Amino acid sequence: MGELKVRFLPEGGFDKNGAFIEYEDDAPNGDEKEYQRQSYLTLDLACNDLHVGTHFSVLNETEEQPERTASRAIRAKGVVQPARWGRFSLSRMGERQNIHEVDVRIRENKHGEAAMMSGLFIEGDLDIESEDSFFLQIEMHSDRFAPLLKELAAPGAKLRLSVDVERFRNFYAEWSPSISEGRVIKFLKSKRDVENADEIPEDFWRTPEFQRELVSNLDDPPVRISVGRPLQPLSLAPSTAEDEEDDCDKDVGAPLSSFQPMPAPVPNPIPALEELSKRLRRGAFWISLWLALIFAILLLQA
Repeated sequence: MGELKVRFLPEGGFDKNGAFIEYEDDAPNGDEKEYQRQSYLTLDLACNDLHVGTHFSVLNETEEQPERTASRAIRAKGVVQPARWGRFSLSRMGERQNIHEVDVRIRENKHGEAAMMSGLFIEGDLDIESEDSFFLQIEMHSDRFAPLLKELAAPGAKLRLSVDVERFRNFYAEWSPSISEGRVIKFLKSKRDVENADEIPEDFWRTPEFQRELVSNLDDPPVRISVGRPLQPLSLAPSTAEDEEDDCDKDVGAPLSSFQPMPAPVPNPIPALEELSKRLRRGAFWISLWLALIFAILLLQA
């Protein structure tokens, strides 16, 4: 199956202000999908295969040169995550292939910040296969790149990006009343790919000034970067021997442990003394009686 033909409809799209269609036969049959400028085309990218590179420039110094410093860059593979209904995919206008990955590169830049998303298409040759891909290039100031790199170095860190694709040039999609419906987002490489390119009015294309405004809104940036990582439990500092001695001094009078045996109760001595007194009085009575009998017998024998 070869490439599809691309045609512009001057009154196509939901707002009747222009759209592109793809078709295979000699002429459109009227039921083709119409790809127009569509707001709220947000891709959520979960990045994997992260690499950090440091780059140095080397040249032949024939005369005094200004000081050169190294620059760093983060490379990753961004995978398009499912939307609430379906999943977004990227495709070149006139191609059937749908792509769910974006090559991400975040570069350290000392002069300013910028973001650009586009498509990269390699034409096939005798020993080279045709290849379609998409990339997101981010330039980040050094004082913000360093904290990002530090966060990504933490154990379990995950890099995620949210990209408003409609802010960048030449991305189109079918109209939908929902911002969370996954659709195919088409990228127009060049207006030369459109059969009737001469019918596209000049005011259909964005002016450079308007394009700069779309990607330069401080309150609504086109790209948002986030780093998530699991929280680590706080560990208590180990106690020293001196701390344990201080704790022992403070714990004087503390309740006994439940595992320590309790002392036996002391019996009450008063009942035992009363019983002993009764026995002594009874014994004295019988002794007195026996002595009286013996004395009486001796008197009778005299």
